[in-house]
Amino acid sequence: MANVLLCIPPDYDYNFPPLATPALCAFLKKNKITASQIDLNLEYRGFLLKHIQGKDLSPEMKNALLKDILWAFFNKKLQNRYYSDMLPRSSDKASLNLPYDNNSNSSFYFTERLLSNCHLFRYLEDRKENTFLQFYDKKGIISFLEKKKIDLVGISIISPSQAIPSLTLGLLIKKNLPRVHLNIGGQWPTLYCKEIIKKQDLFRCFDSVIVFEGETPLLKLAKSLKERRIPQIPNLITEGNIEDFSSCRKEENLDSLPPPDFTGLPLGRYLGSQRGHRSLTFESSRGCYWSKCAYCVDLPLPKPVYRVKSAGLVIRDIKELQRKYKAANLMFGDPGLSPRQMLKISRKIIKEGIKIDWWTMARLDPGFNRKIFDLAFKAGLRQINFGFESACDRVCDSLDKGNRQERSQRVIRDCSQAGIKVDLQTMIGLPGETLQDGLGTVDFLVTNKEFIDDVTFNVYYLTPANHIYFNPAKFGIQFNHDQILPFQFFLPFKNLRGMTNLDADLLHKIYLSLVFRKQQQQKKKTSIKKSRDIIDRGKLEFSLNEDKIILKYTHNRSTGAINF
Repeated sequence: MANVLLCIPPDYDYNFPPLATPALCAFLKKNKITASQIDLNLEYRGFLLKHIQGKDLSPEMKNALLKDILWAFFNKKLQNRYYSDMLPRSSDKASLNLPYDNNSNSSFYFTERLLSNCHLFRYLEDRKENTFLQFYDKKGIISFLEKKKIDLVGISIISPSQAIPSLTLGLLIKKNLPRVHLNIGGQWPTLYCKEIIKKQDLFRCFDSVIVFEGETPLLKLAKSLKERRIPQIPNLITEGNIEDFSSCRKEENLDSLPPPDFTGLPLGRYLGSQRGHRSLTFESSRGCYWSKCAYCVDLPLPKPVYRVKSAGLVIRDIKELQRKYKAANLMFGDPGLSPRQMLKISRKIIKEGIKIDWWTMARLDPGFNRKIFDLAFKAGLRQINFGFESACDRVCDSLDKGNRQERSQRVIRDCSQAGIKVDLQTMIGLPGETLQDGLGTVDFLVTNKEFIDDVTFNVYYLTPANHIYFNPAKFGIQFNHDQILPFQFFLPFKNLRGMTNLDADLLHKIYLSLVFRKQQQQKKKTSIKKSRDIIDRGKLEFSLNEDKIILKYTHNRSTGAINF
C-alpha cells in the first residue's frame, strides 16, 4: 500500500490552514492508507523572513515589510533577466488595472506568461533565479521524501500563485526520485484541465492530475500504485489522456466523509490562530445551491451538484476538531451556507452545548430572517461574508445573481441587529452596469453603513469558463480569444454597455471618501506608507538570488539592513 504525502505549496494565504489536504488525509486514513501532510507555504514564508536582518526589527515588522520588499525587488531590481519581461511592472499599462498585487514570481501575471513561454523549464530548474527551487533545496525536500519512504506526493493547487512553485517541486521530484508518483489536484488544475491536456510537456512535472473532488480518485490511485498500469479512475487524468471529466465525474457523499485531519500542520503559526486560539477551516456543504451567477470564478462549468452534510455529522466533526485540536474558531468554506443549513446547525450546536465561534459565506437569501440570525448568534456565528456585488436590481437580474436591493437591505439589517458582523463582497463595473448604477451601489453602502462592518470593494474582471466567458455577446462583453493566453486568469475585455475601468476606479475613490471608517482607512494608508518609506528611504540594493546586498533603511532613529 502506498505511503502518501500531501503538500500545500507556496505562495498562498497564511491566515488559515487550507481544507484540501486535511480532508484528503482524513479520507485516506479512514481507508487504511498511510498519509501525512506538510505546509510548504508557511515554511516558504519563513525561508523569506530569515533573509531579513536589521536592528530593532521585530517578527511583526518583518512580516509587515515582506510584501513590500518583494514588490520592490521584483518590480525594480530584476530588469535584465531572461524572464524580466514576464514580471508585472508599475509602468506596464496592460497590468495597471488588474489585481496583480503580488508582483513577485508567484503573481498571476508572471504565472500565466511563463506557462506559455519557451523559458518555462529553464526557470523551473534555475537554482540562481527560482526562489522556490532555492527553498526546496534548503528544505532538503528530496532527502525528506527518501527518509519518509514516500510513494505518492499529492500537491494541492488552489490558486494560480501556486502553479510555478508546484511545477518546480514536481520537476525536482521527478528528476531525483522517478519512482515517486507525483499528482496535482485542486481548483487551479480543475479550471485549466483542458489546457493541461493540450500542453503535454507539463507531464514532465507530474504523473497525473485529479480534477474536481479528489477523495475517491486519490484513494484509488494510492491503491493502484503497485500495478504497472494505472486503471481508468474517475476524475483522474494521465499523460496522453484527453478526457477532462467536466461532464462526467465522481462527486462525494458528504455524510460518508470523516472530520478533516489537521495532524502535521503547524496550527499555531497561522495568522488566524491568535493568543493560542486555534482557527480551523471546515465545510458543511459542497457546490452552490444557487449556482447561477454568470460571473462565478469557482471551477469551470458545469458546476458541482449541491450537497450538504447532515447537521448531526457536522456536530460530530466540530466536537472532534475541538477535542483533537482545541479549535476555538471555525471558518466555514461553504460557497454559500443556506438558511436551512444554518438553522439546523445552529440548533444542534445549542442543543449540544458547544461553545465555538464561527463565520461563513452566504447569499442575501430571502430565507434569512432575524429569528435565524438570533439563533445563529447564540450558536457562535460571529460574521457572515455576503455576496452582495451590486445594489442595482437590473444588473443583478441580468447576471442571474438573484439579489434584490430591498431584500438585501433587510437581510443586512437583520444580521447586524442580531450581533453578527456583516462583510459585503461588492463588485463594480459588472457587464451592463452604468456609472449611474454604480453610484446607486455606493449610495446603498453609505446609507446602510451603520449595519455594515466591512466592504471588500472589487472591480469586475472577466475570468475563464463561466457563463459570461462562453456567451460574451449576451452580456455586452467583447474580448479577443486569440489574444488570451492558455492559462490566463484575468482577461482583458471591453464593457460595451457599461462603465469603463476609469469609471470603476472613480467610484471606488468616491466610496472611500464617503465610507464611515475614515479613521481606519487613514490608519491603513499610513501603515502602508510607513513600510514603503522604510524601503524607499535608502538605496535599493538587495537580492534573493545573488550575493548578499544591503538595503538601508531608517526605523525608530536607528539604521539597520535587510540582507539577502
